[in-house]
Parts: sequence; C-alpha cells; structure tokens
Amino acid sequence: MMQAVQRLNAQLEHFAEVCVVLTVGALLAVVEFRSEAVWFIAVLFLVIRPLAVYLGLLGTPVAPLQRRLIAWFGIRGIGSIYYLMYAITHELEPVLANRLLSITLAVVVASVLAHGVSVTPLMRTYERRKTGDRKPAD
Repeated sequence: MMQAVQRLNAQLEHFAEVCVVLTVGALLAVVEFRSEAVWFIAVLFLVIRPLAVYLGLLGTPVAPLQRRLIAWFGIRGIGSIYYLMYAITHELEPVLANRLLSITLAVVVASVLAHGVSVTPLMRTYERRKTGDRKPAD
C-alpha cells in the first residue's frame, strides 16, 4: 500500500511540475524582461548558490564532487514562483511585483535550460567517477 501511495505522489508531483512549467511559459508572453536579470542569473548560479551550498554543507560528510553537483543544480527553483505569488497576494506594490516577476521568471527559464542541458553529461561523469571507471561515456 505504501509503495502505491508513493507512486501516486510521484505522479502527482510530476503533473504539478508540468502545470507550473506551462504556467511559467504562459507568463513569458506577458512579462517584460530587463537586462538586470542577466547579471543576476550569472551571480546567482556562479556565486550565491555555490557559496550557500558550501556554507550549508560545512561539517557534513558530503564529497567535494557531490558538493559541486549540489552547487550547480541546487534545489528546485520553481519554489521561488510560489514565494513570489505569496508576496504579490499580500499587497506587494505592482511595480515591484512586475520587476520581481521578470527576474524570477528569467532565473527559472535559465535554470530549466542550463540544468536541463547539463544534467545528463554531468550525471554520467559523476556515475563514472563514483564507480571508478574513467572511460568516456557512449
């Protein structure tokens, strides 16, 4: 019974992710993107997240390669949409809401693209190193 519930939960989670990604895609048509999002994405991916992972994992037995993977992939960024919607529904000023929506959507889209493209090669490399096999992947 427990396995059936876990499978159902996993399917519901995947369905919810598809719905959120479709919603993000629909929002892209109505949001004006600003140049400030580009530098913020780079700083977030290359400085803030790796630093947060390093500090968050201090004193844990996580291997350096795993730390780098965690720093690159991070946690699911779609949660930032939920937090932003919460702030908007609690009287966030419209000008600030539009600006934050633009930056948040740009980060989510960049994350989906960058991490979607890099997940397979990075995970293959990780699996090879974990098993000690240094041969190139097929």
